[in-house]
Amino acid sequence: MNRANLWPVAMMLALAACAPKAPPPSPPIVRPAVARAVLQLQVPADLDPHGDVVIPRDAIVHKGSLPGVFVLSKRKHARFRLVKIGATTAHAAQILSGLSGTETLVLPPFRGVHDGTPIHPQPTTIRGPHGSR
Repeated sequence: MNRANLWPVAMMLALAACAPKAPPPSPPIVRPAVARAVLQLQVPADLDPHGDVVIPRDAIVHKGSLPGVFVLSKRKHARFRLVKIGATTAHAAQILSGLSGTETLVLPPFRGVHDGTPIHPQPTTIRGPHGSR
């Protein structure tokens, strides 16, 4: 290799050495745990005649125009999951996709609940048809 070919590489290395160092990564956001009511879905009790999951309508959250629900993870964190909504009534909503029927849903109020928020579950005590409270 001749010196003419090495000059651009040497200049790039010199410029890279002068560049400011990237700041260290910021620590992850630590959200305070919140106490919220949860609802354990149960198959087949929470299925409609077509085999679709039916949940309380107020368990649905909209992120922009995207509907979803907060599902309680095994580590007791709220995880936002997109769902496809079918027929709805005043109190219930048919879920065409996004839930299998064995999840635990976080119920409202949703103030302070975000994807990853630790949840202290407070089980609901009253169950109506299709998992309503």
